[in-house]
Amino acid sequence: MSLVRIALRMLAVKALKDRTVAEGNVLDSEIGILGEDEEGLRIKPQKGRFIAVYTDDAEAKPDEQRAFHENGLVNLCLEYGVTDAMQEEVDDPDRPGRKMKVIFPTIPHASRMHDFYLDILGRQIRSGLSDGKNEAAEVLRGLIRRVVKVTCERAGSDRTGERVAAQKLTFTVDALQDPQFLQDVPEGAPFSRFLALLAAGDADDQKLGALILDQIPVSPEDLEEARERIGLTLTELGSLGFEYVPDADEDSEISNVTIDVAGGQPVEVGA
Repeated sequence: MSLVRIALRMLAVKALKDRTVAEGNVLDSEIGILGEDEEGLRIKPQKGRFIAVYTDDAEAKPDEQRAFHENGLVNLCLEYGVTDAMQEEVDDPDRPGRKMKVIFPTIPHASRMHDFYLDILGRQIRSGLSDGKNEAAEVLRGLIRRVVKVTCERAGSDRTGERVAAQKLTFTVDALQDPQFLQDVPEGAPFSRFLALLAAGDADDQKLGALILDQIPVSPEDLEEARERIGLTLTELGSLGFEYVPDADEDSEISNVTIDVAGGQPVEVGA
C-alpha cells in the first residue's frame, strides 16, 4: 500500500471534520456505505449525515529505471448521501410551540431539499479541501502535483417509501511518489508536515504515525541508495564497475576497478 495514498485519505478526513454540514461524521475508508440492490440505492449502516473518504484504483507509470515508489494517478473519492430517515424535529421559529421536520437545522425537510443538501455539502467539501488556513488541507494539496479530473456522480431511489439521494465526488490526482528514505522527508516538506500532524494528534494518530515511519528506512550506504533510486540490480551495477567488496569496511580503499567493455578488452581503471 502506498504511504501517500494513506496520507491523502487521512488528511482529507482531518480537513473536513467539523467543517461541513456532515459535522464530525467524516469516515476513513468506509467503502460500501452507498450500495445498490434490487430495490434501489441504499445507505448502510449510517443513518445520520456523513462523508466517506477512500482512495480507488490508481495508475502509475514508472520509468524505464524500474522505480517502484511512484503513485501516479490516484482517485480520491468522497461519498455522501441523505435519506428521509435523517429527518429530525426542531422548534418552528415561525410557529411558536410547534415542530418542523428538517434534514439539517437550516434545511427544511422536503423531497427537493435532498439535492439542495447534497450540493451544499459538495460545495463545502471542495471549499474545505481548498482552505489555505486549514493545515490538513494545505498538506494534502502539497502531496498532489495536479488535479487531473473531477467527476461528480448522483444516484437516487425511492424504496419502500423512503427516498434516498447520494453523490460521489471523485478527484483524480497526480500524487507525489512515496519517500524512499528518511532523508527524502526534510523538515517542512508535505510528507513531513503530515507526520507532524499525526504526532500532534490523538493516541491512534501517534500509533499510525509510528507505523508509517517504520516503513521508511534511514538512508542506507551510498551504493545501496544509488542502486535503489535508479532501479538497477546488483548485477547491473557491478557491470558498471560498482559493486560490494567482501569483508570491506569504511576504512577500506579500492585502488582500481576493471570495467568490461562490450566488444573490447577489459579496461582497468584507477579508483
